[in-house]
This record gives sequence, C-alpha cells and structure tokens, in this order.
Amino acid sequence: MDNVVLQNVRPFVNGIFENPMTVSLVGGKWSREAPPEGTKVIDAKGALALPALFALGLDFQEPVRDDIYTYKDGFNALRRGGFFGGLYESSANPVDGIQKLVAAKDSFANCGFDIRILGAISEGFGGKSLAEMRELVDGGVAGLGDGNKSFGTMRFLRLSLEYGAMTGKRFFFLPYDYSLAHGGYVNEGKFSDKIGMKGVPVQAETIPLYALLSVALWLGVPLHIKQVTSKAALDLIREFRSLHLDVTCDVDIHHLLFSEEDLESLNTNLNLHPPVRTVADKDALWQGLSDGTIQAVSVNHLPVHQEDKTVNFEAAVSGAVSLEIVLPALWNALSHRLGEPRAIEVLSAMPAKIAGANSSKLTLGEDAGLVLFDPSQTTDVSAKTFAGAVENSPFVGTKLQGKILGSYISGFWG
Repeated sequence: MDNVVLQNVRPFVNGIFENPMTVSLVGGKWSREAPPEGTKVIDAKGALALPALFALGLDFQEPVRDDIYTYKDGFNALRRGGFFGGLYESSANPVDGIQKLVAAKDSFANCGFDIRILGAISEGFGGKSLAEMRELVDGGVAGLGDGNKSFGTMRFLRLSLEYGAMTGKRFFFLPYDYSLAHGGYVNEGKFSDKIGMKGVPVQAETIPLYALLSVALWLGVPLHIKQVTSKAALDLIREFRSLHLDVTCDVDIHHLLFSEEDLESLNTNLNLHPPVRTVADKDALWQGLSDGTIQAVSVNHLPVHQEDKTVNFEAAVSGAVSLEIVLPALWNALSHRLGEPRAIEVLSAMPAKIAGANSSKLTLGEDAGLVLFDPSQTTDVSAKTFAGAVENSPFVGTKLQGKILGSYISGFWG
C-alpha cells in the first residue's frame, strides 16, 4: 500500500470542505499518526478532497469485445476518475446464469474496486426466457437488470417481476420502446424535422415506463429507472412515488449537459442511447436532481471503437465513455445548482446506496477513499485523457473547468 501526506488540502468532512490542512493516508486509512519516514508528500495547494465516487452504468464490453476495451482499461478509467467502485452490467455479456456470475466475479476479484454486478432478468437479455434469478441473487448479484434491452411482452414482464419479487432485490430497467423508436437516433420534434433525421418520440420512454411502474406497484416490487431523459418521465415517477411505490432513478451526465440543439454538428459521440432531448427536458432533469426526484447521476460508460464512430451519425454505434471526465465536466454546474453536499451525494453516496455498496467517507481510522480535485485548474480533453484505445466522448477537444490531481483508492495513490 502507498502512504501519502497531503498538505494544504481541503477534505469534505461533516458536510463542508474544511480549511486547508495536512492529512495522512497510512496503510489505506485516514490517520493522525506520523507517517513512516520517506512517505510521499503532496502539496494540494488548496485542492478539494472529495469522497471517492461510485459509478452507475459500467459496461466494459469484455470478453466479447476485448478488442475494444478490457477490464484493465476499465479499472484504469475508474482510478483516473476517482471512483472506488461501480455497478456493472454489460449489454454484450449478460450474467444470466451462475457460471457467468462466477466468471464475472473472478474478473473483478482483487481489482481494488468495489464492483457490484447486476444479474440478467432474461436469458441473453432476450425478453423471452427467465434467467436464473434466484440462483443469481444467492450468488451475490446487487440487483436484476434488463441490459438496456426490451423487457418483452407485458405477460413476460409480469412473470419476471413475480419471480424476481421472491428475491427481494431491486429491478433495474431502461424504459425504451424499440418499436416506437423505429431506428431513430435523435429526439423527435422540430429539431429532427429541421435536420431531416428520424426521431425518437418521448412516448418511447413514457409508455414502457408507465407499464413498468404500474406492474411494479401491482406486485409490490422495488424499481430503479435508468437514464431518465424527459420531464414527462419524471412526472410519472413522481406520480407513482406518491402512491408509495419504491422507485429510484438516475440521470446520465450527458443528458444533464447536452440537448438536441447540440447535435447540429452531428458529432457521433453524441449518438447516445437513449437520445438527448429538448432544452426544457434538460432543465427538468436538473430540477429533478434538485428536488430529489432523481437520486443519482450515472456515468453510463460504454466504450466504442473509433472506427464505429468515424462514420455518418446514423451509422455510428451509440455510446460514450465518461469515467475520466465526470468531475471536471459536472462539478461546477452541480455544486452551483445543488450545493456541494448534494453534488457529492448524487455522485458518491446515493449511487453506492442504490447498488448496495457502502459509501466512501473521509473519517479518521476508516478506510480512505478520495479524489483530489482542483476546481480552479482546467482539463484539456483529448484521446490521452481516456484509458484504453477509445476516445468516444463528446468532450474530446474541449476544455473543462476543474482537474483531477489524483485519487487514493484501496490504499494506492494514482
């Protein structure tokens, strides 16, 4: 393990950033004791020490697409971004049986990060045959997910939730009707008409969402809704929460920072699933974070090979990587709109709680997990910013306010 002394650092303790002080990280823990001789000393120059973050929406694509990205790349990205763990669900590699769960757990063993795994609801995310949900829960999955695929027929949804209800685990769904989306790539409306591109109506989100909420309320099953994109969806979640449905939700960082108007450049890194929507929807998402309708910010880190992005917008593979730039991309807006305590909560404590993980806290004697961040510096985003051989981020070529100076996770400085 690395021992580190941070001088002139402002740790987040008891809801505030303390005045600059010196702290010791010894043997992976916060310590007041004198560090061993020769310990590395870092002058933080007033930078902030935030609790390490937790990522919702991790997909590294390995082993099916290890030509694109590997688990090692993903772990490198987590450390660069200051994440101590995440919730893993790969659209390419459904964990739909106990053997696949064992293989996934072996891949994450001793990686130094708290990786929680979502088990599949259906075999191969096909929405036709139930996965071994009971065995997966007994094997330690954090919850049960759809792999961002269709949940199938209404009868299959009912059977899934009835069977899964016996496990007591939360179900994770991305509400998206592929038949209504009909191969669209952008939000349906005036903007899609303007650029002459097939659009995805908001009803492609709200209709399956209403079905999910209704059946979950009927059967008394807890839900988590992934990547809410619209005001209409938030209104539905509020309505069903008022009926005492246990439903949590998150918002992708890209839906907070971009709208359909940003697509005029046809940057293929903004070809996302689901698509970004209107400015009004983006404002509603910020309001949902502020009033607590949305519990957490998700990263939805999905590596895509550059050759699959260097094409026409409609032909591009959807998805973006984000782990390395979440803090500089979001901190300024989050802290100003929500306040610093809430900003940290939606990036760290709440994502961890949703995944069933313990949150990172800056407490003497406890395991240390932090990210050192200087909001006064800037980050020039380039291909070198990202781990692995991918760079599918809409922030490439931009300058972000704030810079990650390092992280201390599982006793190692990086």
